[in-house]
Amino acid sequence: MENSNIDDILKSIFSESNSLNVREMFDEKLKTINVSKTKVLNLLKIDKDVFEQIINGTAKQPNLIHVIKIADFLNLSIDRFIEAVLKNQSVENIRSIENAQNATFLLNNFDVKTLTKFGFFESKADTNELVNKVLTFFGFESIRDYESELNSPLYSSSKRNFSDKMKDFWIKSAYQTFRIINNPNDYNRARLKDLIVKIKPYSQDLKNGLFTVCKALYNVGVTVVFQDYLSTTQVRGGTFIIDDKPCIVLTDFNKSYPTLWFTLLHELHHVLFDFDLIKSNNFHLTGDADLFLIEENADSFARDFFMSEEKFNYIKMYIKNPFLVSKFAIENEIHVSMVYSFFTWYQDKLYGKKYYGAFKEFYPDYKTSVSKLSPLSWNDDSIKTAGLRIKKILEIN
Repeated sequence: MENSNIDDILKSIFSESNSLNVREMFDEKLKTINVSKTKVLNLLKIDKDVFEQIINGTAKQPNLIHVIKIADFLNLSIDRFIEAVLKNQSVENIRSIENAQNATFLLNNFDVKTLTKFGFFESKADTNELVNKVLTFFGFESIRDYESELNSPLYSSSKRNFSDKMKDFWIKSAYQTFRIINNPNDYNRARLKDLIVKIKPYSQDLKNGLFTVCKALYNVGVTVVFQDYLSTTQVRGGTFIIDDKPCIVLTDFNKSYPTLWFTLLHELHHVLFDFDLIKSNNFHLTGDADLFLIEENADSFARDFFMSEEKFNYIKMYIKNPFLVSKFAIENEIHVSMVYSFFTWYQDKLYGKKYYGAFKEFYPDYKTSVSKLSPLSWNDDSIKTAGLRIKKILEIN
């Protein structure tokens, strides 16, 4: 039998083309085989009244076995028979099927409870309102468009995993944002390498540094956006390859200014050295299991870029002297918070000493740095609106 597709079946109900008259087909079949209706129904073990309800479309919950029997007798696929029968169903019954389809879509793809907690969904919204919110946000007309435009390019059938719906939502939001932005600049690896060595001093400029670097990266074909963190995902950032162009998404994981810069350089390492691997998998998330053994190298690259172990060994003895730490930061062209951040990491990694609650007065508000990037928020009405807004910001006039 043909593969079932509920969208096609529902669309056919309201279409006048290829309309079947099941009763006429049944009567014609009786004439052809020269057997009475009563005899046929007895042989099929279908009650006459039940048969009439199915044919007339008045059966609220038709028996599936009976439906299969009648479809087989008429030599019709189940889909084709159901299409014909549903044309006679009440609007209420048809609507109940659509509601069930919407509910299945939501259950398969979204953690409704958590997204409601984050404010993406209204707490009292019904199933149709929830689906409309999703379709409007991602910019699609139908559930089928959502699945074909997002699932197919991002996941192979074997790779698709519904177990972490929040991470899936985060991934699709980032991907759709990059598609909307559609960076017109060709990716140039050589220019990116030249640009990276100039990035470090911009970390000192809290208000404009990250913004300036992201605009420069955009000009060499690397799109960087900031997307609100979802607390259940544990994703610090990610790299996507879309149309042979690298796209990086940062989050406010840890809500730390040094983490933003560390993650950016981490992802840029992936772009430089893991491009083909990531392209074959469409994307790579920092924070996921390191299945390709590429995270340690990216971490080391970002750490050495800003403050190597050698520099840590120098500054550790002066770490309680704010004046000397500030002087050290200026000499090394990094923000002072990064000195304390990397000092904390090295102390833990090398000596098992915990300083994670210390020096917080030297950490600036990261929001000052990302505000100019106009981050994608879960309060945005649509990714299209947000994406075009971000594109306008990144374009160099």
